[in-house]
Amino acid sequence: MSKVLKFGGTSVGSAENMKKVAEVIQHERARITVLSAMSGTTDALVKIVASAEKGDQATIEELLAMLSEKYTHCIEGVLVSHRAAAEARWAEATALIRREASNFHEYTSERAIIAQGELVTSAIFTYYLQELGLKAVYLVSPEFMITDAEGKVDTVRLEKELSQRVLDPDTYYVAQGFICTNARGELDNLGRGGSDYSAALMGAAIHATEVQIWTDIDGMHNNDPRFVEHTYPIRHMSFDEAAELAYFGAKILHPATIQPCKDQGIAVLLKNTMDPKAPGTTISNLEDDTRSFHAVAAKDGITVIRIHSTRMLMAYGFLRKVFEVFEQYRTPIDMITTSEVAVSLTIDSDKHLQEIVTELEKLGTIEIERNNSIVCVVGRMEHGDAGLAAKVFKSLSAIPIKMISYGASHRNLALLVGTEDKKRTLQSLNDGLF
Repeated sequence: MSKVLKFGGTSVGSAENMKKVAEVIQHERARITVLSAMSGTTDALVKIVASAEKGDQATIEELLAMLSEKYTHCIEGVLVSHRAAAEARWAEATALIRREASNFHEYTSERAIIAQGELVTSAIFTYYLQELGLKAVYLVSPEFMITDAEGKVDTVRLEKELSQRVLDPDTYYVAQGFICTNARGELDNLGRGGSDYSAALMGAAIHATEVQIWTDIDGMHNNDPRFVEHTYPIRHMSFDEAAELAYFGAKILHPATIQPCKDQGIAVLLKNTMDPKAPGTTISNLEDDTRSFHAVAAKDGITVIRIHSTRMLMAYGFLRKVFEVFEQYRTPIDMITTSEVAVSLTIDSDKHLQEIVTELEKLGTIEIERNNSIVCVVGRMEHGDAGLAAKVFKSLSAIPIKMISYGASHRNLALLVGTEDKKRTLQSLNDGLF
């Protein structure tokens, strides 16, 4: 079996945790191990970028001192013979960060600084495997994870490059998640959570039998355990269900992870580094027909845009004009409802909100409402099944619901609520459906 294992920041967040990861990859015979930066690193590096933009050198040095203590402590905890090499690697990273911060260029300096967390963490871990007497090779993901002008990874090139690098079945190959090289040849990244996606793409590229995502929770839960009491892990889930949950807020998995594995029928396992023997969640092509409702997830930061226009009445082409505005500004729409003279829709990014509103005002009167959450009930809800929607709404009889999306597929029912009602909504659905 050929396996790709990805470990999140908490899983490699300390020397002790790195030792656990080493045990896991040996037990699983991982072909490629994909690592995030040590927990807390990316947040600190983002703050360094913000300080560099303001020219705040004191804060930069304060943050670098904190990170240096963290990484030095980790190096001392796992390395002896390779300690000097790892310390030199960290010194090289801090020198680069200082250099980019003092001669700051928006975007290029930001991406170069943020990438150091993954690069150094994976280097330390590779040294540790070598110290254990294992054959381990350090791969530099930006050398083969290349994106085009639209930010999509060149999967043909990725497969070709890895076929030339990942050759020995007895070698542990260690790579970075998240980071890549863009179409301009600059160091870049795939966005927050992109390490999962990196692992899925690498798994597809080497035709792996499994891609395992290791975090600090036992698999995908039926609801968000951060807000809801009495949740439970789901042991088996289909690709389509997992994709819906990931897109609508399940934090354990990046939304883009599913497709590369679904395309090749590669099973995705969600596992717990702190409890490796726990079964976790297996995501595959197999369907679970035993339950109508499988899980609930929520996504925050939702903005509602309402367009009122009498020109909609008995008109065709109106919605096309609306969608073209969002296409122009590369802003996805999550939910949409229509009536005779109004369209309500939601977006999860307000980066281009003002430009979008300016364009939409040519079509009608615009209302904006922020601080909302989409709550998504995922399962197998066939359109001919009676009473399922009634059961959902009965559970939410005390919750004000602003929008409903149901019927687009038999996979989900999505509801829009004020973020202040999200926790109550999630708990009510847990109590009523599970």
